This record gives sequence, structure tokens and C-alpha cells, in this order.
Amino acid sequence: MAYAAYSESFNALNSTVIDAPVAGPKKLMVLDVTVPSCEAFKVRRLLAGCPQAGVLRCIPKLRDRTVVLEIQLPAERVQEVMHLLMTSVHTGEMGTLNSWSHHLSAHGMTHGF
Repeated sequence: MAYAAYSESFNALNSTVIDAPVAGPKKLMVLDVTVPSCEAFKVRRLLAGCPQAGVLRCIPKLRDRTVVLEIQLPAERVQEVMHLLMTSVHTGEMGTLNSWSHHLSAHGMTHGF
């Protein structure tokens, strides 16, 4: 998957997303989740029902037959998304939870904040 295409569609140049004029800016977070590769599609479908949540990158771990999904979500939805994943995908592992700016700097993109 091309990271640049996802970055553009998720507004990577800004660390906030605006829902509506009265809602104000929302802080974005990135959650790493490791799941068996056969469960990655299920996770994507689960996230389709969560507003402003989606998979940024899917990193395959071929030896383990798993993938690491980097999931973007608003800070106020972290508990909701984690609960959804833990109750629906029993074979997954929660990884790190980082701010959007930390995620960008970890990938060498310091221009976004």
C-alpha cells in the first residue's frame, strides 16, 4: 500500500480533523494492532462503522503469518475502538497508542506539526 495515498486521504499534513464548524478540531491517535493476516479484512470491516477511524498501513509479518495494522482514530474514540477490537477479534494483540505527531515523526515526516 502506498503510504502517501493514505496520508493524503487522512489529511496527514495537519494533526487535527474538523467534523463540523461547531465541533472544533479533534486530536488524532494511531493504534498498532497485530492480527493474523486472515483477520485483517474483518478488522477493516469493523472500522468501517467507526467515524474517522481507518487503517493507515498494513505491514505484513510473513514468518508469523500476521499483519500489523496502523489504525488512525480520534482520541475520544480510542476506548470504543479498542473494546470493539478486543470483543470481535480474539486472536489480535494491541500494540502502541501514539499521537498523530509522534506517528509522523517516527516515519520521518516532521512537516505535519
